[in-house]
Amino acid sequence: MKQWARKQTGFTIVELLIVVVVIAILAAITIVSYTGIQNRAADAAVQSDLNALIKKAGIYQADNSRYFTSTGEIAGFVATKTAYATAPTTTYNISSCFVSSGSLFGVVALSKSGKIFYATTASGGVKEYTGGSWFSSSGSACTEAMQTAGTNYNGYLSTDTSSGPWRSWVGGN
Repeated sequence: MKQWARKQTGFTIVELLIVVVVIAILAAITIVSYTGIQNRAADAAVQSDLNALIKKAGIYQADNSRYFTSTGEIAGFVATKTAYATAPTTTYNISSCFVSSGSLFGVVALSKSGKIFYATTASGGVKEYTGGSWFSSSGSACTEAMQTAGTNYNGYLSTDTSSGPWRSWVGGN
């Protein structure tokens, strides 16, 4: 038998390309699914944090006949850091909202997924915020979520390199 007439074994280039394309499609589906799962987990953690802080405000109100009016009063609140959006795309990621009379307290947070959630002592739970801008010098998210003007304090300041950037609460606007 001549050498060129022997049966060749192995894969053709077309078969190898088909396998590579199938693997790439499966990898893409897996990555998209994984990202969605991560985003839902971050959203759930942020909502849980806001619920915990509003409950803490309710306990404080029961003891003091008013809600929080300063950051010192919410000291000890610990947020799930990995669930929040951070630098370089985010300057602030969580903002507490105080009314000086102590009649209302709220908190607004930016999840790693990009969703904004808020809770106030009057809202009865955590809700997704779909209003205007997330955060500005006027604190629009706090103001709109609480339906009244208040003082805003922020839990993350991306430009702070001396004592942060993540810390319990920083600055006031």
